[in-house]
Amino acid sequence: MDTKFAPPERAELEEVMRQSNIIRENSLIKILLDSSSDMIMVLNKYRQIVLVNDKILTFLKSDNEKELLGERPGEAVNCIHADEEEGGCGTSKFCRYCGSVHAIINSQTKNEKDVQECRINIKDELGITGLTLRVWTTPFHIMGENFTIFSVRDVSDEKYRYILERIFFHDILNLAGGLQGIMELMPDLTEEEAKEFYREGLTLSRQLIGEIESQRSLLQAERGDLITNITEIFAPEFLAALCTLYRNHPVAEKRIIPEPAIKGKPHIKTDQVLLSRVLGNLVKNALEASDPGQKVTISYKNDHEGIVFSVHNEQEMPEEIKLQIFNRSFSTKASSGRGLGTYSVKLLTERYLKGKVDFTSTKEGTTFNIRLS
Repeated sequence: MDTKFAPPERAELEEVMRQSNIIRENSLIKILLDSSSDMIMVLNKYRQIVLVNDKILTFLKSDNEKELLGERPGEAVNCIHADEEEGGCGTSKFCRYCGSVHAIINSQTKNEKDVQECRINIKDELGITGLTLRVWTTPFHIMGENFTIFSVRDVSDEKYRYILERIFFHDILNLAGGLQGIMELMPDLTEEEAKEFYREGLTLSRQLIGEIESQRSLLQAERGDLITNITEIFAPEFLAALCTLYRNHPVAEKRIIPEPAIKGKPHIKTDQVLLSRVLGNLVKNALEASDPGQKVTISYKNDHEGIVFSVHNEQEMPEEIKLQIFNRSFSTKASSGRGLGTYSVKLLTERYLKGKVDFTSTKEGTTFNIRLS
């Protein structure tokens, strides 16, 4: 079997069962694993599960440990990339940036402990859920055989709070600071200057409310209790307003947003507020990725192939970003801690707008597509 990262070879199930029995013969091991508050798997040299503790079964809402034996960690938790390649978990191009696979391989090859963070999207009853995990790997030897203790802790909330502080409060403080500056200058302005500052203040206040509402929608979406409001919208008017809004946004300085390209039937039915958030995030990301003088173009098509909104910028994304762009807690702007936009785009589009998100990124630029049925 081919692989794009880790070795694809596996042991037969009969061999996995034999290895599992070796460990089970020492009943103290299972007692110690179950006493931990973390999820723990014991893996063989092929990264296959030979034993799990009860926290894993609780997380997976399962009472049948045997179903997991022989699987790899990503397969057990339903990682969306676990079946990308015939070799399974660890063998896709996305696995090159998976902290779990790196921790396991490092522990096995160096015979030492390792700790990594893993951003993973899993399939569940809500559709797709993004998790941030902290994983520890420890070499383990028994009866002349080598194993790896793979310990997992869900730190999604911890990481989300950290990023929320860096992203949300950063943007909110910037907008609030700008608004405060305008208010402080108002008493000393002429009537004509006051009118101009009033317009700027109104724009800032709308952006401030928009940021707060966007974060509230994201939190509601992750809990699964966001309510959609389907109405008919007129695409040319909707996109023209979106272009006008972002031409006046600070990130659009010295960037160009042409009039949107419209093709096909102009009327569609969807949730206008959520669609505006989705496309707004894509436009904002595209502007931030662009150099001064470059264009960000927005287009719409509605024909026999379906409804497609597209946002294009002239920059190509690095390979590392391409393979992690939709992961929760992954930031394309490490220095500022910003970059939750694409995660929320996928969440809102696929879970609530019942659509799909895809993108291409080449030397000709990057295009994100929102496909609605």
